[in-house]
Amino acid sequence: MVPELIFMLTHNTYTETELLGLLKEGNTKAFTSIYHLHAPALIAFAASRLPSIEEARDIIQDIFAQLWDNREILQINGSLKAYLFAAVRYRIIDQIRKNVTRKEYTGMVTRLYERMIDGEAVIISRDMQHTLDHAIEDLPKRTKEIYRMSRDHHLAVKEIAHLLGLSEQTVKNQLSTALHHLRHFREKLIILIILFIS
Repeated sequence: MVPELIFMLTHNTYTETELLGLLKEGNTKAFTSIYHLHAPALIAFAASRLPSIEEARDIIQDIFAQLWDNREILQINGSLKAYLFAAVRYRIIDQIRKNVTRKEYTGMVTRLYERMIDGEAVIISRDMQHTLDHAIEDLPKRTKEIYRMSRDHHLAVKEIAHLLGLSEQTVKNQLSTALHHLRHFREKLIILIILFIS
């Protein structure tokens, strides 16, 4: 159970290492100090990349609950701040992956573009297209050929099957494989945009 955030130690008096040491001993004041020191920035960071402040707060509360629950076995290489921000990033990624098809998450990409200047939008669009082109190039030769015939030349499944001497079902299977592969890259792109553009 997370201790109530009432009393805290003055973090100007204690170093981060000392606060972590006290936290591992179960010192609730040290925990509260760490929370007040880092939570506002973490919430702001999460809120800028999620649809609602409530989701951001829930994530931060969960992270601090885990921090308290795992305090005795806590292993932090580097700064506590970096550790907490990394934890938030992973939780945001998980949240986005779970909800990537939801309307508010899809709309986030549009809103992020609107907040960028034209030059930045062009660079990001170019990078996304470059990434997509690489994803297409990674497809097996036959799958890539069928995908390009369908998407670039707008040929129907029946036409592709006739031109390549394949069954229509084979063409459908190959298109399904291509779309599954590219959908994975699309989700990665959405995650990267939400995480690293503000």
